[in-house]
Amino acid sequence: MAAKQTDQKKPADADDSTKRIKALIGDPVLHRRILRKINAAVRPVDLLPTEPVVAHVEGEGAVIVDDHGPMPVDKKAEAVRQRLRADRLETAATVLKMRDETFPLGFRHIEELDRAEVLRRPFFDLFFHLTDAILGSWEDFPVEIPQRGPGGSSGVVHAALCHSGKVLFITADETTLLWDPDNATPATFENPGNQPHLMPNGYSQLCGHHVFLSSGKLLSVGGGGYGPNSAARAGYLFDPVAQTWARTANDMSESKWYPTAVALGDERVLVTCGNRGGAMDIYTESTNTFTTVSGDDRGFINLYPGLHLLPSSDVFYTRTGWGSAGAGGSPSNDSQSAYFRLTGSTTGSWTNIQPASANRTKGMSVMLLSTTWPYVKVMVVGGVGGDRGTYEIVNVTGPSGATSWGAATPFPDGVDRSLASVVLLPNGNVFVAGGATTENSPCSIYNPATGAWSAQAELPSVRNYHSVALLLPSGQVMMAGWQNTKIEIFSPPYMFAARPTISAAPALVHHGQTFAISSPEAETITKVVLVRPMAVTHQTDSEQKVIEMVNAHDHANPDQIRVTAPDGGHPHSFAQKGYYMLFAVNAAGVPSVAKWVFLH
Repeated sequence: MAAKQTDQKKPADADDSTKRIKALIGDPVLHRRILRKINAAVRPVDLLPTEPVVAHVEGEGAVIVDDHGPMPVDKKAEAVRQRLRADRLETAATVLKMRDETFPLGFRHIEELDRAEVLRRPFFDLFFHLTDAILGSWEDFPVEIPQRGPGGSSGVVHAALCHSGKVLFITADETTLLWDPDNATPATFENPGNQPHLMPNGYSQLCGHHVFLSSGKLLSVGGGGYGPNSAARAGYLFDPVAQTWARTANDMSESKWYPTAVALGDERVLVTCGNRGGAMDIYTESTNTFTTVSGDDRGFINLYPGLHLLPSSDVFYTRTGWGSAGAGGSPSNDSQSAYFRLTGSTTGSWTNIQPASANRTKGMSVMLLSTTWPYVKVMVVGGVGGDRGTYEIVNVTGPSGATSWGAATPFPDGVDRSLASVVLLPNGNVFVAGGATTENSPCSIYNPATGAWSAQAELPSVRNYHSVALLLPSGQVMMAGWQNTKIEIFSPPYMFAARPTISAAPALVHHGQTFAISSPEAETITKVVLVRPMAVTHQTDSEQKVIEMVNAHDHANPDQIRVTAPDGGHPHSFAQKGYYMLFAVNAAGVPSVAKWVFLH
């Protein structure tokens, strides 16, 4: 009977399903995902796709995390959903039954399921949620970052995306180099025309901080290497066009190690004290000089304090930062977040807000902008101790001092994250990766509009202390660092969908100006955004912004969209003068490849 059954020709639908499955498992990463899922399952329901999990904060500090799933549109839609679920459960039960009876140590290859003719069932649909279109994918860049210096450890510690399209690295061997992400085979690494540590009275930029100026140049402040350096008082400017470094006209008031630099709205930069003590300085672009700030009495407990420039021109301190430098350093909890307001050209004062209990040392923070209330929020991710597995969000739309933090909310995936990397995507979502101590650690995407978290492809390498992650103009995320010379690229799920294109856009726009962009998919585009390029070190970047602009379709020119650049008045704290990536995003949240725009 068995032989006779084998000789029978399979129905056409089974042949079609087999072809789809073979195409599905042609990717070895996806094949491994499916096998891990099947072999780890205990019940048929374990193989079903899960909906994004929404974390709710209800009441005073009560945290409830539940999986609500999609709300049915109507009875007919609900009936279709239930029928699909039943089909999936039937397939899942068949798969697990065969595994337990025939392959008790687990399946080694999907084709082993062919013996039970499972492939004629809706197998493809059952595991579609494991494809790159849902989880995204990681890939090793086919190159290792070269070591330029005479010694030191490998990998990179700092990375900044220049408007030339190249990424400037400050490496763990204390040199700088450039990488071109568009030149993949073979990858291109270049030496800048000079190196800061080789200039007269120069020193390493390692463990300093950097921020893009309105000119597109990168200002790097402090540093000095692997420990506090009394010589690290200067600023250095990197010119992405000339690919050279130059020293600022004067020095800061004191040396700074693990400082934070924040670009203000009036073409100046606020630089915090380094190594937990001393004064803040302000750098002025027009004079290329530093001036000491008076009225700063904070004395940060944390190194690399997480600071964000708000549209109000206040600078908000999020409590994120460092206790003692190094992966195993002792954490120092700073429970007091605050605003800093400049009351004069170089004078200011701090206003404390509600203390929070969560320890955000070695966490990371990002600012979330929205066209609807609340317009400005700050999200803090991870930390140390028992707070590694939580995040918080604070509404900073209102006046200084009137803000209070929400409760610390557990990550729905249950993962602890310390020293995690957080990258804002062009569609406004938040990508979280790294911060774990093992390979193949979970990654997630958070949707600020819905509060939902979605699991993403696992990060192959360990990335925490000395890691860097930044958004590329392609819409992908580059990750490097942590004693690892490889570059890894994450392609979010939108990279596997049909993407809109920008066929034309102006190279320069003015604050408040209405301008046109052209796209063959103009009718499908729902928003156009400006994204500030990242400059990240030790997994931290306080400068990230995704700014949605007012836009409307041009009915007289169906391939054009009329867009109004952000304004907000002077000083331009909502959108600082400088270079931005311009993305067009369709209704499905899929962005185009970026065009560089100078906002003047």
